[in-house]
Formats: sequence, structure tokens, C-alpha cells
Amino acid sequence: MDQPVKIAVAGSGFGRKVALPVYQELDEFEPVAVWSRRPERARELADDIGVPLGTSDLDELLSVPGLEAVHVATPVTTHAEFAMAAAERGLHVMCEKPLANDLAEARRIVDAIRAAGVVGAVDYELRLKDVRRRLIERAREVVGRPRMVSVSLIRSDHADPYTRSHTWVHDATLGGGRLQGYGVHDLDLVLEIFPDVEAVAAATEVGVPLRTAGEDDDELRPVTAEDTYVVLLRFRGGGLGTVSMAATARHDRGDVIEVHGDEGTVRLDADRRLWWGRAGEELQCEGPFEASSTAAFSRVAKSFWSAIREGGVAEPSLEEGLRVQAVFDAARIADAERRWVRPEPVASPA
Repeated sequence: MDQPVKIAVAGSGFGRKVALPVYQELDEFEPVAVWSRRPERARELADDIGVPLGTSDLDELLSVPGLEAVHVATPVTTHAEFAMAAAERGLHVMCEKPLANDLAEARRIVDAIRAAGVVGAVDYELRLKDVRRRLIERAREVVGRPRMVSVSLIRSDHADPYTRSHTWVHDATLGGGRLQGYGVHDLDLVLEIFPDVEAVAAATEVGVPLRTAGEDDDELRPVTAEDTYVVLLRFRGGGLGTVSMAATARHDRGDVIEVHGDEGTVRLDADRRLWWGRAGEELQCEGPFEASSTAAFSRVAKSFWSAIREGGVAEPSLEEGLRVQAVFDAARIADAERRWVRPEPVASPA
């Protein structure tokens, strides 16, 4: 690859675990800087991965000579600050999901990227896992109009105060919660198949209200962001959907997704096998399928590079990010006010 994109990564969570290793592995990218809130953590991370700069200063990050793009993997409430600052410097922007803290803020990010004439993308990489890509393809082939959609996630990683250390993900004021961590991916999946959501209801809960501060700290900190949720969707023209997660279960179970329509059925079982068939047919089975988040993000990154170097729209697109954001916002309002909420309309994806 003779034209690698020089990229900086802001954030030491997903950015460190997934994004940076993928960018380092791909010939399409050259990581040149990393940002973390704590200066010592930023320098340590830069040394560990072998990039020239580790900093806690956003302006310094954006001023790296030759820098072309920034991956924003900071807490949700800071996405707008980082993404808009990057766009205003003429830098391409890859933003973690959800795009922003709310739809109004997400629109400002998109407006800034469009005004700068740079490439923008939102990292809904889970839809690009082999298993979910195949599910979407089969659903479009055989399901028809929606009758019932169900996405159910059962995890045990938050089952007690010591299974996961307290981070921004457990703080509602920083945009934390499992709904922003996992639920938005599943809303993105549903909207890829049935994009016309008329109304949303939701309920969330904090099942484990205290969490350890860290491996070497026995202090228990309060959890204010949900570890359990159920989102109910009503599709325009008929059909219902549920998107749910319990992160506090005592036993894990693989994702179970069912898509039932007036013409057929697609079902993903907990062993990543896909069952599908049209009305009047026996269900056929495929799989099990690969479900690597790293491989899925690699596909997102390559699409980002292609849009930068060759033109076109990166996938998942900013418009798709706005689409999910509108339903996510509706779910938050519905949970707080205990009522059905109509998502704000957004432009259809280009």
C-alpha cells in the first residue's frame, strides 16, 4: 500500500484494544499518535505500541505533521468536541458509536464534517461480523414485512461488583450504560432490515449498583448507568421488535436473534448457526459463522481508507449513525418518561 493514511487514535479503551492493533496491522494505515486523558497513560500507550506521540492535549494530537485522520474513541459525551475539532482542522473522522450524546449533538458533528469536506464514518462494526452480515442478507431475501423481531443478549461480565472495574461506562453523566455499549449495535442491525420505526418504548435498570474501582483498589463506586435494558419497537405499517440485554446474568449465553415476517423466518441461535426459510418450507441451517470484532472492524477501517483515497461514502455512514441516534434518543426519553416516543425523522442514508 503506497498511500497509507496517517491516523491518530483518541481513547485508550476500544482504541487501545481493537482500533490501534487493526490500524497497525493494515497496510492502509499508519498510526502516528494516541490520546488519553492522563498524560502518563498516553505516553505509556505510545511506547507500548510504538507510535511517535502519546498526549493528553487535543491540540497537540491534531497538530501532528502529516496527520490525515482521527479515530474518536473517547467517552460519548466528548465525541462532539473531538470530532468537530478534527473536522475543523480538515481531518477525516472515524467516530465510535453512538455518534454523540444526543441527536442534536450528532447533527452538529455531521454538519461539521460535511462543511469541512472530509470523510466521516461511524463504527457500527458488529453488523460487519460474518454472522450478522449473513443474517441481514437472509432476512432481506426471505422475511418480507415485519411481524416480530427479537434481539436478546445475555452476559455475565457485570454479575457482581468485582467482575468488571468501574469506568466511564458505568457513569450515566459520561454517557455510559450497556444500551450505548451494545444496544445501539442491535438497533443498527434491526434498522438495516426494517428502517421504518414508528415509536419506541424502553425500560432500563441498574442490577449491580456498586463496582470495584480497580484491581488494586477495594473501594466500591456507585454505578449510575444501566446494566440491563429492554427496548420495544413498533414498526410503521405493523410489526413489533424487542432489543434486550442482561449483563448481570450468572451464566453467559450466545446472542439469539429472530426475525419473523409475513413471508419467512431467519433465526440466529446461541451457537452462531443461522436458520432460515420461506413460508411453507423447512428451515435450512448454515454455520456456525465467525464472529470476530477485530475482523469486523478491519472491514470498517478498509471502507474508511477507500472513501478517503478513492472517494465515495464510508460504511457505516454518518447518515446511518444519525438513524440509530434518533431511535437511541427515543429509547432514552421513553425510559425516563415511561411512554411511547416517536423518533425524530432523519434523512435517509445516501
